[in-house]
Amino acid sequence: LDTDRQAQLVRPLAFELLDEAQTEYAQKRLLTALEHFRWRLGTGFLSTPLILDVLTDIDLESAYRLLENEEIPGWLSMPKNGATTIWEAWEGPNSKSGGIGSLNHYSKGAVTAWLFDTMCGIRVDGENHFVIAPHPGGHFTRAKAAYDSVYGKVESGWEKTPDGWHYTITIPANCTAAVCLPGKEAATVESGTYTF
Repeated sequence: LDTDRQAQLVRPLAFELLDEAQTEYAQKRLLTALEHFRWRLGTGFLSTPLILDVLTDIDLESAYRLLENEEIPGWLSMPKNGATTIWEAWEGPNSKSGGIGSLNHYSKGAVTAWLFDTMCGIRVDGENHFVIAPHPGGHFTRAKAAYDSVYGKVESGWEKTPDGWHYTITIPANCTAAVCLPGKEAATVESGTYTF
């Protein structure tokens, strides 16, 4: 576990393969490894989809710090360089490897799961039931996601205002949701649009 290889730390943490002391050490070591790599991604296909969830368990702001990094290799380096999809090669069409690879890639694109279920907090939680638990953070001032589930469209969004965080949530017909907002008691709501 004494390594700067992010993947070697992410996988055992994600799958809870470590005892308590090892977990604490690996979590601290992962933050150190990220610091050594200037908060850029150093994971491969198997660990990239897991790293933001692992960081969220350690410290939400660390997850946002990695997400917001605009240097290569990093998710925001792609739109900064003109991407409208998630490229397989960090450089996209300008890749020095000779081929551009996929311009809509699943491994790096797995970040969108975190954007839906953590950043905006949309999770299906059984038949006709959702958990909405958004986690605002980083330098983002707003986020919104909509998911066309088998039960209908569910939406969750937040915005930072001078008065604090404002949330807008829409639950589809014939459904309920547990709404868990930071610093507030959980509330159960039925279908409709709500602002908090």
